Amino acid sequence: MLIYIVDDNLDMCEFIAFVLINEGYTVHVFACPLEALDHMKANALRPAMLITDYNMPKMNGYELHQAVNRHAPTVKTIVISGRHVQNMIGDLHFINKPFSPDHLLKLIDAVSSSV
Repeated sequence: MLIYIVDDNLDMCEFIAFVLINEGYTVHVFACPLEALDHMKANALRPAMLITDYNMPKMNGYELHQAVNRHAPTVKTIVISGRHVQNMIGDLHFINKPFSPDHLLKLIDAVSSSV
């Protein structure tokens, strides 16, 4: 499964990527939402999942989900944040920072198997 990780905090990107690569996922990591969109369009990729921070420059995680969804309508999105932003992300899945690798993996499993 191809997963896009987008967070302006590179340490968080590396942490998530490390966890997911060790579980056999294919990941692409971006520090900027616009870079993720450009990469997806330029390479005609349709990620199965987007894991994105909510608070980022240029575009927040919900706006990024909407833009990715236009090109990959079946994308499943998990929004991460240190703040409670559930009322700003609609029905997207949410995980609060900090989180454990096990918590993240369980959420990915639940989200990827949901219809």
